[in-house]
Amino acid sequence: MVKRLLISLLLIVIFVAAVTFGATMLFKSDYSTLQSIQAEEAAEAPSPSQLPTLTPETVSEQSGGSVNPEGSFGDFTAPADVAQPMTADSSLTQAKGIVSAMTLQEKVCQMFFVTPEELTGYSKVTQSGDVTRTSYEEYPVGGVVYFGTNLVTTNQTTEMIANIQQFARERSGFGLFIGVDEEGGSVARLADNLGTAAFDDMAAYGEEGDSAKAYEIGSAIAADMQALGFNVDFAPCADVLTNEDNTVVQRRSFGSDPELVSQFVSQEVSAFVTSGILCAPKHFPGHGSTGGDTHDGYASSDLNRMDLESCDLKPFQAAIDAGAPMIMVGHMTFPNIDREHPASLSSVLITDVLRNQMGYDGIIITDAMNMGAITQNYTSGEAAVAAIQAGCDMILCTPNLENAVDAVLQAVEDGEISRVSIDESVVRIIAAKLQYGVG
Repeated sequence: MVKRLLISLLLIVIFVAAVTFGATMLFKSDYSTLQSIQAEEAAEAPSPSQLPTLTPETVSEQSGGSVNPEGSFGDFTAPADVAQPMTADSSLTQAKGIVSAMTLQEKVCQMFFVTPEELTGYSKVTQSGDVTRTSYEEYPVGGVVYFGTNLVTTNQTTEMIANIQQFARERSGFGLFIGVDEEGGSVARLADNLGTAAFDDMAAYGEEGDSAKAYEIGSAIAADMQALGFNVDFAPCADVLTNEDNTVVQRRSFGSDPELVSQFVSQEVSAFVTSGILCAPKHFPGHGSTGGDTHDGYASSDLNRMDLESCDLKPFQAAIDAGAPMIMVGHMTFPNIDREHPASLSSVLITDVLRNQMGYDGIIITDAMNMGAITQNYTSGEAAVAAIQAGCDMILCTPNLENAVDAVLQAVEDGEISRVSIDESVVRIIAAKLQYGVG
């Protein structure tokens, strides 16, 4: 009896040992397989420096990147510290990841810098409420520019900007360019309407000859802008005044000497860049030689490329060397360079000269497309398509946002604008926002 019991216990021990050994071997096999799979995935995955640091929110419904229910581009949403400035290299890497997850419509909308009236359809906007939120959700533009009619008081302005920035973060995962024309002197939306630091026309400082004053002006304007929530100044005026009949830049220009203008422009751009404000020197390739006003209609100059290189382009090259993140292209026509198109729609001036010859790799933005030089000759859609085809990254103040966006989308579908060029422009835009902490 005792012998049978011992035999039974022995058999049980042997069975348990066998099961345990088998399970151990199976686990080792599975674990080795898992290690192998993980090693393969690690080898295929991009390194941490190649990955955007934005955290996943919700899974998009399509690999091309759709809008998530919570309102972020594609599969990405911004972390809490997205507004912290980044280095140029890291912002570019992250921007590429963000853009790869955006839909075509989202990308195209980022290429528009509009007034709040153009965004909402209202005749005058002084606050950002439900209409602004709804409009931005449909058209998540890259920037909004405010003029004097939008600026009533300091508190009203800061609240208006804070609200629309919040709408942008909720919808897109990052903020908007918030722009204003604050050159100082006769073009000063903030000083005229909100009582910020006021300055004489730039010509007065050019006549004094002390370019260090331009740095002081840029720093003061930048501080006022930041306090209100603005992050883009369409300044300085980099035009060299060589035509005494010019009615556009006149006292807005630092002067008629290209070397002097270059020194002042370089100083002011440096001040903006150091202060963390994006600036857009204007009006490339130079408005100082024209007699007409592009606000009203056609304005031309008989200069050729050699003439531009010896004078008008010098301040813009100085701006580029000083790190200007944007350059605004004007609507002047140069028949001896491009007989068919104004500068803002000219691939010769934008791509051949500014991008390739002068080596500019920042954001190229048009002057306002609601000006007579454009509206008298092109529809909103035609102008937007032509500007992008010429090499512009952003369209300023299109008269009809819906038509312009639809026209660009159709041009992409028809192969008239390449998807690659759209991606390149939007990467520049998003990278600049990340680099300057636009959030």
